[in-house]
Amino acid sequence: MAGTSRLGPCGGGGGGQRDMDISAGNRILKVQLRHGHAIDAIKIMYRRNGGDVWTDQWGGGGGQMSEFNLDDDETLRSIRGHYGRFDGVSILRSLTFVSNKRTYGPFGREEGVAFTLEAPGSRIVGFTGRSGLYLDALGIYVA
Repeated sequence: MAGTSRLGPCGGGGGGQRDMDISAGNRILKVQLRHGHAIDAIKIMYRRNGGDVWTDQWGGGGGQMSEFNLDDDETLRSIRGHYGRFDGVSILRSLTFVSNKRTYGPFGREEGVAFTLEAPGSRIVGFTGRSGLYLDALGIYVA
C-alpha cells in the first residue's frame, strides 16, 4: 500500500506467513497476547474504513492471556523483543510495545537475541509475521 513501509519481521523462520490487510489509515485499537516462557500468539484489533476488525490469532493456545487497549489519541511507535530457541525451534521469546504515551510489556521472557523495530516520526499501522504453534516472527508496517 502506498505510504507504508515494512520493517522486519524479526524472529525465527518457521511457521506460516501472516499479514494484516494494511492501509495508511489503519489505527491499532487493541493487542491480545498469549505468553509464558515465549510468545505463544498475538491477535490485533484495528479500525479500517470505519469498522473494527480482528486479525486471526497468529500462533497457538498456550500461555497466559494479556491484552492492552490504546487510547483514542494513542498510537504504537515501536516494538522490541527477543527471539531464540524454545521447545526445539527459534521463536519470539518476548515482546514490548511502545506508544506515544506509554510502554506495554515486556510479555514473555527477555532471553535470546534482542531486536527493535521503529520508525521515528511514523506510527505502526499493521503487523506481519510467521506463526505455527508459537509466534515465530513479527514485523511492522509504518506510515
